[in-house]
Amino acid sequence: MATFNGAATLPKVLEGCCHLVAPPGGWRLIVADNGSTDTTAQVLAAYAGRLPLARVLETRRGKNAALNAAVALALRAPGAPDELFVFTDDDATPEPDWLLRLAQAAAAQPDYTMFGGAIVPDWATAPPSWIERLVPLGLTFGITPPSQADGPVFPGLVWGANMALRRGLFDAGLRFDESIGPTAGAYAMGSETQLTRRLADAGHRAWFCAGARVAHHVRAHQLALPWILERAYRFGRGKFRQDCPGVFPEVFGVPRWMLGRWLREAAGLLAARLRGDADAMFRRRWELAYLRGYCHEAWRAPRPGPRVLITSYSGELGGMELRMAQEAQFLKAGGIDAVLGIRPFPGSAAWAAQLRARRLPVAKFAPPPVFEQWRWRRLNRWRAQLWSAGALRRQRADLVHVAFCWSAYGATALWLARRCALPAVVSVHNTFPPGDVSAWHRPLLREAFRAVRGVYGATESALQHFLALYREYLPAGVRLAVIPNCVDTARFRPCAALRQAARQALGLPDGALVLGSVARLSPQKRPEALVKLLCALRPRFPDLFLVLAGSGALEPELRRLVGTLGLAQHVVFAGFRADVETLLPAFDVHLLLSQREGFGIATIEAMACGVPAVATDIPGNADVLRDSPGGLLVPLDDEAAVATAVAALLADPARRARMGEAGRADVEQRFSMARVQAQVHAFYRGLL
Repeated sequence: MATFNGAATLPKVLEGCCHLVAPPGGWRLIVADNGSTDTTAQVLAAYAGRLPLARVLETRRGKNAALNAAVALALRAPGAPDELFVFTDDDATPEPDWLLRLAQAAAAQPDYTMFGGAIVPDWATAPPSWIERLVPLGLTFGITPPSQADGPVFPGLVWGANMALRRGLFDAGLRFDESIGPTAGAYAMGSETQLTRRLADAGHRAWFCAGARVAHHVRAHQLALPWILERAYRFGRGKFRQDCPGVFPEVFGVPRWMLGRWLREAAGLLAARLRGDADAMFRRRWELAYLRGYCHEAWRAPRPGPRVLITSYSGELGGMELRMAQEAQFLKAGGIDAVLGIRPFPGSAAWAAQLRARRLPVAKFAPPPVFEQWRWRRLNRWRAQLWSAGALRRQRADLVHVAFCWSAYGATALWLARRCALPAVVSVHNTFPPGDVSAWHRPLLREAFRAVRGVYGATESALQHFLALYREYLPAGVRLAVIPNCVDTARFRPCAALRQAARQALGLPDGALVLGSVARLSPQKRPEALVKLLCALRPRFPDLFLVLAGSGALEPELRRLVGTLGLAQHVVFAGFRADVETLLPAFDVHLLLSQREGFGIATIEAMACGVPAVATDIPGNADVLRDSPGGLLVPLDDEAAVATAVAALLADPARRARMGEAGRADVEQRFSMARVQAQVHAFYRGLL
């Protein structure tokens, strides 16, 4: 809890805390005193003997600065990532079972990282009827809707007077944005909402616990019209801070549609005055105050800084593209504005719509291929200089992140960054053999790589392959790192119920042994090797089945092969699945027999579900499984050795169980979202 001159309300709040039922594991109260000048210190001292209370003094003005100081103190004590950090206000009195209810909800919902509880009003004086009839009580007084029931909730409805977040988020570097929230003067509202929506953008989910209640004190002066309109104004300022500039067409930094709304509200206010309609007048004045705050922040407040453009030379939606979107979410969670620059490809419009729905800005960025294609390279160079450089500048980026999926795929964007005097970083998502650079491209590459400040590979192999080709072009002192792909270990998890449901949905008989593979049906993934493996193993394991989860050009050929080998009753073509987390638990072994692999994210997804993973011993796969107790590496070109290794696993259920448990633990340690997000933040630190 943060407090500033809270001596008037703290005694009631602390008295309520004295009657709290302790949750399992106990609790302690950290109060961050934001330089109070009243008797707050004495009030806290009076309760020090009755409560497990610690006071931390934070003289930097601002509620969020105080909360960050409290978080820093809490993190000094050891704790598990799933324990709760609970936040409340110095004017919110808890019910006795408040902490217990939150702890029970967190234990029952391990997939959720944010929890909100009910906030009811504690009126200092009875409010006039027009307030309860017309005023948005949630936005104005922080009161949750009485109808809000237990269950998943929009993260923007998890409010600061009754909010709990898992410790692991803060272990990974999460902090409150100190540029917004209550200060001594005028301020933009929505500090907690901004935090929870940042977390939602990074893939975290929120749960509402209606039984965890606090009563928020509403002072008499807060029932006056000027104070209520000032809250609307502050809400507008905070709303701008939470929005994504550039998502909609703008005029003077404000979405064009919002200016039209302002004109409609102003006309409506005039009409209401002429009619003498007091209720309509209030509603129009509230909306205009909100819009005035939004425009104030758009015109005068600094834009969210810094800004990163993430782009690539992409031809399809795959693992690299999904990682780019994930990186944008990680950056946003760290307070860095990120926009995805996408070149059109089949399905890109639908993907862009999904990204915008997740509040990730998307822009078309498709410079002519100066490096990626040999033909027309001279013309493309001039086109890029004349038009694409301007398109890059219009993104107002402070840094350009270029994702490389192949040797030169992305070099044009890197060269344009240098032409626009923008620093750049490179991420490498595949392994590729060294090749010759043409004499025509060599000077352009030297120019392009002068922009580079850092390079990371999704694996050590990917990084070393990249350096073998481009080391001579990189500036001295460039930052190098390995940042792997990651998996949501709350979404991908072992689950007996999911295993049974998936097997029933796939039509698999009870007691079946199941090999599975989540991968495109393409030559790179070698799905025909899986069919041949099934054929080789079935004489020993007659109840063995193969599930292929993926689509691709090889599907007709594979179906013919399955029919020719008489395996039609033992192979399930599951098609492309967006919900692979519900499918993977059905497998006894997951296979990825690729001939080339950048990382193999399906491998760590399977391990997160407690499924042993088998993959070919090639760069990418080997980076993941070489030292992992949760999987095996098998030779690329030795079908007999692969069959022997997989047969040994199928014949030993106890070994599979041990590998599944060890693989899950390995993924949690090496590839969790929190860990990789922290690595991403550390990589960018000092580069922006």
